[in-house]
Amino acid sequence: MNDQKYWDYIVVGGGSAGCVLANRLSKDPNNQVLLLDAGRNDRHLYTRVPAGQMGAFPRPDMNWLYMSEPDASRNNRVDIWPAGKIIGGGSAINGMMFVRGHKWDYDHWGSLGNQGWSNDELLPYFKSMETSELGDELSRGKRGPQSVSKVRINSQLNQAFVDSAVELGVPFNSDLNGNSQEGVGVCQATQKRGWRNSTAQSFLKPAQNRKNLQTVLGATVNRVVFENKKAVGVEYSHDSNTQIVKVKRGIVISAGAIASPKLLMLSGVGDQAQLAEHDIECLNHLPGVGKNLQEHPVVRMSFHVKNSRTLTSDLKNPLHSLVHGIKYVFSGSGALATCIGHVQALVHTRKNQAAANAQIIFAPLSYDLTEKGPKPYTKPAVGVGIGLTRIQTTGEIKLRSADIKDHPIIDYSLLDNYDDVVQLREAIRMTRKIFKATAFSEYYKDERLPGIDYESDDELDRYIRETSGLMFHPSGTCKMGSDSMAVVDDRLRVHGVEGLWVADASIFPTIPAGNINATCIMVGEKASALILQESQ
Repeated sequence: MNDQKYWDYIVVGGGSAGCVLANRLSKDPNNQVLLLDAGRNDRHLYTRVPAGQMGAFPRPDMNWLYMSEPDASRNNRVDIWPAGKIIGGGSAINGMMFVRGHKWDYDHWGSLGNQGWSNDELLPYFKSMETSELGDELSRGKRGPQSVSKVRINSQLNQAFVDSAVELGVPFNSDLNGNSQEGVGVCQATQKRGWRNSTAQSFLKPAQNRKNLQTVLGATVNRVVFENKKAVGVEYSHDSNTQIVKVKRGIVISAGAIASPKLLMLSGVGDQAQLAEHDIECLNHLPGVGKNLQEHPVVRMSFHVKNSRTLTSDLKNPLHSLVHGIKYVFSGSGALATCIGHVQALVHTRKNQAAANAQIIFAPLSYDLTEKGPKPYTKPAVGVGIGLTRIQTTGEIKLRSADIKDHPIIDYSLLDNYDDVVQLREAIRMTRKIFKATAFSEYYKDERLPGIDYESDDELDRYIRETSGLMFHPSGTCKMGSDSMAVVDDRLRVHGVEGLWVADASIFPTIPAGNINATCIMVGEKASALILQESQ
């Protein structure tokens, strides 16, 4: 740390949005910016080579590995809630799928009274953040820091899945992040020439040599320091030392949907009664801090195939594995470039729905979940993840204690609303029809998961409750709005205090459709613009 007494801006958390903020706020050389992140550096093949994601996930030096309370809606299951403990945050260890979300989602945010957050108003920020291989300049960015590419693996199984979905009436969409966000098409990934392109690589790395930007890793922020309800600095610990750094213009909390509400509460901003339980003086009573937790449920399916190899069955053959390695080294393609999904279909399971309610993600590989993490399934089989894009359940993040080292309590019943189970069941049946269509008949052998034993409504409901999991998209815990449970306003300023913003997935009023990383990056982009406008 240098001996500078005051910073213009302090960004707490160098994740998907935080790295964007650090770049954009420091672009003006007159702004002195400090980025504090509790995680490690990203210099590791697991965080650069896309297929390394399964190796990064279980590592406690890369993942916070939060644990939930038992979920009564799923036989009291306890889940890992991941969060990147590494510069780049979730974008450094996630499945790399780039999904903007549906127009309806953002128009809904705007309809809730959040000015500037409708789809048309957010489009410029989605465009300015990216350089996309796909789409036209009217709907996609071509000169932004974040590289977005199509999946770099050509598999006949991918095309067969697309053709089968089209056969059943799902429209083909060449760009699911373009003018329409529905239909079936190839997945897009936050990759550059086959390498993972986290926001640490896309936004922070180009700015790291700026003299007015300093990044400190391994820095745990203990609390925001206030004077008369104005945020004036933060207290953080680094290398066994604790110090307070001061700020002139403001502090942006960008620690994610689990850690951001935790930090607010430890700083005295939250529900007064809950803070009193931990002997924390309440500076500002905001009962919505930690509430409104949302997550996408996902249920897995798998199908044995014939007449084709899969990425995981290739692992049995050393020669095939060697070919994949050579492909990656020389062209950035092949199995090592895989992201979590190769093809996706955003579909309606019911008529008269305002927007697609299910995301069916296909990949020419399959794995089993074990206590030690995902284990490749080496017989020829493909995998499908079915996510519910809009859920009707909310949960809560609560303090476990006043000690920053204690992980918070995550209280969430994923399938508490029975209609969410019914919609997943409908999507399972739709997926079965896709695999039994004529276009896939050359490859279809049988259904591995859940299998023919699960046919009736009751049997499928039981499978969903026994096996469904999280898509790892926590959001909503510092929601944007003007109602009594809102935490930030539509300029992302924390209600009731000065000089403090929140910018990450926690500000989502409602969870958008699909994988949320693209939306998090957009939030960092828009937040930067709002903060700089205010300073001017």
